[in-house]
Amino acid sequence: MPAHKRPIIEYRHYSLPLNFSVFLLSGDRWRISEVKSGRLHFHNCLEIGICHTDGGTMEFEDVCMPFKAGDITCVPKHLPHTTYSSPGTASLWSYIFVDLDELYRNMFNYQPGSLDRAMSAIRENHLIMNKEEFPKVYGLATSILEELKNQKSNYQISVRGLMLALYVELLRINPVESTPKDKGKNPNQV
Repeated sequence: MPAHKRPIIEYRHYSLPLNFSVFLLSGDRWRISEVKSGRLHFHNCLEIGICHTDGGTMEFEDVCMPFKAGDITCVPKHLPHTTYSSPGTASLWSYIFVDLDELYRNMFNYQPGSLDRAMSAIRENHLIMNKEEFPKVYGLATSILEELKNQKSNYQISVRGLMLALYVELLRINPVESTPKDKGKNPNQV
């Protein structure tokens, strides 16, 4: 019996600015091929994807999930994944990469890593969220995208506020469950 072939997993590091740890990839260059990559990849930060056109598949290790135009993806850091479009298409995406702990480092009294730990609790059925079922997530993600693209005065303040609202909405969709040592603490408190 042949052994199960282990997937190749690649690490992609994004050097986000410390003073504003958000990075945008957008424009016509970000079309995703229909050709499935032979490897998965993961990042050092949270990836929020906005699918603008077409559809296809996102693969998370052994789980394949369909996506379509209008979907928002929320991939916690260190989660291996890959994306490929439906045959004959090249879906157009925008990607927002963010280090939540760095973005809010001086804003809250919290334990380092607590925001990232909460995001790692995103459930499998909420890695891809469509705009019909999750209109608030869609509205917040696209508002962040527009702020980052246009960079009007005070856009960083606006992005911080919108990102915090998106974070709270994702926590509501994916509540963090307490462990015995967390008893008495609010697990969603930052």
